Order: sequence, then structure tokens, then C-alpha cells
Amino acid sequence: MVWLVLMLVVMALVWLLWRRPFVLRSLRMAYHSGRLGPAIDEQHQFANKQIVASDPKSWKLHPAFGTLTLPSKSVKVNEDLGTTAFLVLYKKQLLFEQYWPPFSADVPTNSFSVAKSVVSTLIGFSAREGILDLDDPVANYLQGFRKNGKEQITIRHLLTMSSGLSWNESEGNLFSDNAEAYYGWDTAAMINRLRVERTPGEVFEYASINTQILAQLLKVVTGESVAELVQNWLWPVIGSEHDAFWNLDRPGGEEKAFCCLYAVPRDFARLGQLYLNGGSWNGTQLIDPSFVDASWTALPLFDSWTNQTNASYGMHWWMASYQGHTYYYARGIRGQYVICDKARDLIIVRIGHRRNPVDRHHGHPPDLFDHIYAGVEIFTSIPQ
Repeated sequence: MVWLVLMLVVMALVWLLWRRPFVLRSLRMAYHSGRLGPAIDEQHQFANKQIVASDPKSWKLHPAFGTLTLPSKSVKVNEDLGTTAFLVLYKKQLLFEQYWPPFSADVPTNSFSVAKSVVSTLIGFSAREGILDLDDPVANYLQGFRKNGKEQITIRHLLTMSSGLSWNESEGNLFSDNAEAYYGWDTAAMINRLRVERTPGEVFEYASINTQILAQLLKVVTGESVAELVQNWLWPVIGSEHDAFWNLDRPGGEEKAFCCLYAVPRDFARLGQLYLNGGSWNGTQLIDPSFVDASWTALPLFDSWTNQTNASYGMHWWMASYQGHTYYYARGIRGQYVICDKARDLIIVRIGHRRNPVDRHHGHPPDLFDHIYAGVEIFTSIPQ
């Protein structure tokens, strides 16, 4: 009887690994690293494309740079959550910067879903160039969207996470669609097997595959992958200081556009500055101000996560209120934050290993507000 049970268990495992071969890769990586789930320092565990910093520019330093410290109540928060970098920029100047070894200003780390905001920026650039329109059906560009209800999905639906496509976003589920997209080898095949579950444009439901579809669409309309677009269109204009790397689903394959852009914290800050500038950089208008406004405006759809009207997500950007101010931010699952305070012309960048679970009431990780507090305290400590 015992042997029969063992045989059935082995058969079940063989079947599972045949259906979900990416699980073995995730377990192997966990065994070697001693950690479960994706981490910020797995650049070399996957094939990637290098994005060269072809015209690097250093941030100007604020006169108070080097004289400021984290607020005392923020020190333990950052230590407990494994913060690796904390930056504050004010009026285009680097005001505060701290790193936790072995990380430094020259060490690229995983953006996770901050990459979504980069892909959205590339869509905004393409729209400004007249290459596409946000209300174009995706079917205009991708043949797989010309049937089975997908023909109603527009680029804007993808940007606002309201495509209605089936997707299991679960961060802690080893067998989820998200896990397959991260550890698997064929994101294009995942796109091809998607089904429409809801009428597009009716429900906000965060799904990483929306961003992956946008990347595939960009490659069709521009002839360049998202890494190549960042290399040719974005990095040189904003003067990124360091080479970046975008992990691929397999050697010679597609960028995992929903995550996995490795860059240094100072260059993540440039994304925030571009949006604070209304889409321009040193006189070059990369994306229209109207695109920035739409990105930072919540579409009032039913939110399947909070069970209320969406008030926290625009077009691949989040927004939150804290002590009477509105903050616009990009975020990743390990607490990667690029936080923009438009009223103060302030940017807060936090990179690290962990974050708090998202609160189902307001849709934000509670530690977001700890990092906003720290950044604002640093800002208010300088003479105004």
C-alpha cells in the first residue's frame, strides 16, 4: 500500500513538472540562494540584454547633500525590510543618498514592476510620435487579438489594467501565471493562450501580462524590443549614468517586460523626474503632458482587489494620499518605489528586498507611507 501511495505521488510530481516545468527552475534557484520567490539580485540567473549608458550625466548635488540622515524612526523600518538604497531628490538635485552593503550606487538591481512604468513611457513616446493611438484596438497590431472577444481590447485597456484577460497574478503561488512568466521560457506562448473573462474596460484587475502584451505590440510597431527602445529613445535623452540590463525569458528571446529591468537607483529616479517634468527632459518633449496626466489619474472602474471603485491606479502608475498630499509612484513586489511629490518637486526612491503586504482597503503596501515620511522629513530638515 505504501509503495502504491509513493508511486502515485511520484507520478503526480512527474505530471506536474511536465505541465509546469518552470517550477523546477524556481526550486533550483531557491535551493542555491536559500530564498523563496524572485529576488532583486538575479540578473545573471537569466539571459539578458544590455542597455548601454551612451551619454551619462550625473545628478547635481544639493548644497545639503552629505549632511542629512534618515529620521530615527525610519532606521529600523529600513533595516527590517532589507532596504538597499534610499534616495531623495529635490528640484532636480540629489539631496540624500544612502546604500546598505553590499549594494552601492553602481550596483543595478531588479525593478520588478517599476519596469511597467518604463514600458508605459515607451507607449507614451510612440503615441507622441504618431506611431500608435491609445484607443487603437490591439488587434490592429497583433493577429492573435482578432478573435474570441480579444478584438475589443485597446491599448488603453492594457495600460489601465482593464483588459478583462484571464490571469493569475498571485505573488506567493508557485504555480501562478506570474511565476511561470518569471521563471518560464516563453512569454509569447502565454499571451497566445489568454482568454477574455470580463468585458474590456469595465473592471480594474492588475495583471502583469497586460504589460507583456504592450511590449510585444511595441516590437511590432517600432521594429525594436523594449530594451532597444530604452537604449535608443530613452537612456541617451535622460542621461542615465549606468548601463542597465533587461532579463529575457530565454537566450535570444523576449524581455520580461512586466518586470526584470535591472538599473541603478539614480537612474530609476530619472523616470520620476521625467514625469515631474511633464514628460520633457532639458527641452526635449518625450511624452505629452496629457499622457502624464492620464497616467496619474485613476480610472473609476470597479477594483476587483479592494472591492470598491479604483482610486489608486492610472496608466501603469499608482497614486496615494498621505497627510494632505498626493503622491504618484511606480512600485515593485520587493518594495521598489519611485515616488513623485508634484507639489514639492520631490522624488523618493527606495530599493530593497522586502515590502509589507498590500492593504486590501486602500490598495497600497503600508511601508510606502513609511518611506514617504522619511523622504519628507529629510526634505523639511533643509532651509527653505
